[in-house]
Amino acid sequence: MLIRQWLQLIKLLNNGNMKVGFIFGLLLFLLVVPLSAQQVKSVIPYRMVGGKMIVEMIMNGTPRSFIFDTGGQTALSGEICEELGLPLTDSLVVTDVNSKKLAYPRVEIESLLFPDKMYHFMHVPAIKLPTPSPFACFQTDGLIGSDILKGMIVELDGKAKTITISNGEQAPTISLRKMLGFVKKGMPVVALQAGRGNSINCLFDTGFPGFFSLKSTDFETLKSVGAFTVLAEGFGGASIGVAGESSAASFSRVQFPELSIGGTRFLNVSSETATPPLTLLGVKLLDYGKVTLDYARSRFYFEAYKAENDLKSKHYNVALRVKDGVLVVATVWDAMKGEVEVGDKVTKIDGQPVSTYDFCESIINGIPELKAKKKVKLTVQTKNGEKTIVYEKK
Repeated sequence: MLIRQWLQLIKLLNNGNMKVGFIFGLLLFLLVVPLSAQQVKSVIPYRMVGGKMIVEMIMNGTPRSFIFDTGGQTALSGEICEELGLPLTDSLVVTDVNSKKLAYPRVEIESLLFPDKMYHFMHVPAIKLPTPSPFACFQTDGLIGSDILKGMIVELDGKAKTITISNGEQAPTISLRKMLGFVKKGMPVVALQAGRGNSINCLFDTGFPGFFSLKSTDFETLKSVGAFTVLAEGFGGASIGVAGESSAASFSRVQFPELSIGGTRFLNVSSETATPPLTLLGVKLLDYGKVTLDYARSRFYFEAYKAENDLKSKHYNVALRVKDGVLVVATVWDAMKGEVEVGDKVTKIDGQPVSTYDFCESIINGIPELKAKKKVKLTVQTKNGEKTIVYEKK
């Protein structure tokens, strides 16, 4: 209504004085354009594939799929860089989820558009990932990281499966009681409370498919003050980062009686220790509420669906993975030590010979014979011959 009245006034002034009308028209332009710019929003749908948020972008005029990763830097697969003949510009040292540090070459994305074309990024620096791509299973051409979101506001809605992005001209209207400040500028690192008086810095990382992953050094600090209970000790593991798979190592499974994110309480939170640069708060947080990242003001908002959530869960006594088409033991926990070892091959499931498995299919959809089963008998080829074990959650 205000704009319509201004236009009527300008029309009257133009009838009497062209110069005055022009001045008022210019003032209206200066007033309206910033207001409209403040309201520009881009709504991007996403889909979950193997625990990753997959979004569609328009890169250099062609639609392509990317992993939306708030814990990472914008990157392209080595394959797409070669296909497009992108020249190298410089290099960047990156620490991935497994704390592997490597210097990666960088290229430049000439044009990057959100699918609704509301935002257009030009000359975007991007890390060139190694070949073959560590994320080939997800059929994506790269990562969209926090670096490209600088100065913007990002709302993540797990129920609607949407990412809403707007510029940072206006602060979110969410209650400040649901807000945590970024500990690290430019990255969504926030301080959570692990019980009373125990603060822990966590990176909200949508590239991490779980809920919570405890950094090994934070494990030592919080163990000394009794912030959690150690449930089990294990050996193995092979997570995938931009530098590839991690090596097998010893680690622990713990349970926090309580973790608090702002005013929201999470009870009986289980986590396995790992070696990321920071303790991680993963994409499963979106199962419990909306997350808004105000990069412009370094603020993290969590709008929980419930004020309290009990995450008590059971865990398998071994972890399995596919290697070279064969199902093998990946992690051995306390209860199975001395029974099997990392790398032992599974030959039968409930007495039936196993087939050859596709690695990518196992990451995306799991092992068909094991899905939705809490307890099965596995025949395992060990160094001492075949052995039958019970694979179960406890």
